[in-house]
Amino acid sequence: MKRRNFLAGLSAVVAASCARIEKREARYDEKECPFCKDKKGVCSYCGGEKKCSFCEGTGKRKTVVPHVTEGNINKTSYTEECPYCKGKGTCHYCDGSGICWACSGHGEVEASWEFLRSRKKDKKS
Repeated sequence: MKRRNFLAGLSAVVAASCARIEKREARYDEKECPFCKDKKGVCSYCGGEKKCSFCEGTGKRKTVVPHVTEGNINKTSYTEECPYCKGKGTCHYCDGSGICWACSGHGEVEASWEFLRSRKKDKKS
């Protein structure tokens, strides 16, 4: 008896779940840019501010060397040129434009993702 009730209940659950799938909307838009989906067309790294997110636009960053127990060396710090923006202070992802690098500010990308391969080739040049 228990097995019959279990099988009947299981088949009802399966039938109900199959019916719900047809009513569901798509979970994502395949043309939506994944890098700027929160703010369409805006660089997600600098938030459209055009400043380097690692040095806050100063072109220099403070580097801290941790405490070393051997030899009683205390923590030291020094200032260096930001290795990401190379001292320019502009976002190196969008090249200081504030526009999303992947979709060029449109908010949509090609479904084939060829844009990423072409962008990587452009960056190497």
